[in-house]
Amino acid sequence: LGARSFSPTALQHYAACPYRFLLYAVHRLSPRDAPEPIEELDPLQRGSMVHDVQFRLFGQLRDADLLPVSEANLAEVRGRLDDVLDEVAGEYRDELAPAIDRVWKDGVDAVRADLREWLERASTDDSGFVPWRFELSFGLKGRRDREPHSQDEAIPLECGIQLRGSIDLVERHADGRLRVTDHKTGKLRFKEGEIVAGGQALQPVLYALAIVGLFPEQRVDSGRLYSCTSAGGFADRSVPLDAEARKSAQRVADAIGQALGEPFLPAAPDEGACRWCDYKNVCGPYEELRVKRKPRAALEPLLELRKLS
Repeated sequence: LGARSFSPTALQHYAACPYRFLLYAVHRLSPRDAPEPIEELDPLQRGSMVHDVQFRLFGQLRDADLLPVSEANLAEVRGRLDDVLDEVAGEYRDELAPAIDRVWKDGVDAVRADLREWLERASTDDSGFVPWRFELSFGLKGRRDREPHSQDEAIPLECGIQLRGSIDLVERHADGRLRVTDHKTGKLRFKEGEIVAGGQALQPVLYALAIVGLFPEQRVDSGRLYSCTSAGGFADRSVPLDAEARKSAQRVADAIGQALGEPFLPAAPDEGACRWCDYKNVCGPYEELRVKRKPRAALEPLLELRKLS
């Protein structure tokens, strides 16, 4: 497991289906790009646009000493948001060349409405956490848009994983605690009280552990997923970085490490995992039925991983 680095997204594929993990994370296969006319922002493009706007906006607000966002400075911050979004949307327009101008504008306006609501909620946040680092990356050598404190090397976690990735936001409390936030632009399927959601939601815990490695002198409070759009209802799911979270991270690492070490990475999809899988053309449509006929003893570590909260 420690021979190379993995992102949390790559590791999450193991619990969904070990064979998908093999194709995605080890062989790094991806769907072939099929050029087609762009009429509106798809979910991935929308998510990328939101993240790009947030990164540039946070940098401006930090330089102008406008953090944290408050009710007193909200009007000025909203104006800066509109300017940044117009700039980013113009770049996306040049790259994607949308076919229908009216539909494209409606999509950008929907992003604008979501980001304004996100700022409105930030201005009334009384948690005491203040934005501190933005797009903090590690193990992503050559990435251009990133926090100056980023590093090229992956972070070795205490559970044995070499982690690479980019953390959307690290916040710091007045008492020195740090909180890690991964922004989502869709619905959250991560339930309140879950830690790793059966190995399929690893960002909160693994990114929190990464911050422990990057800033060992700081106390890391928690990791969280935050849906910053209306599609996800601006839901917030936090995971305290306590002994239980560390234990769950270790169990995930042990399960994946054992599978890589044997190696044993069969097509064994979780219920419903094939529905949106990019590799259905490889396996066919009936893998969920076939896996039920496979010896369960060999799959026991995987099944136990899926039981984790």
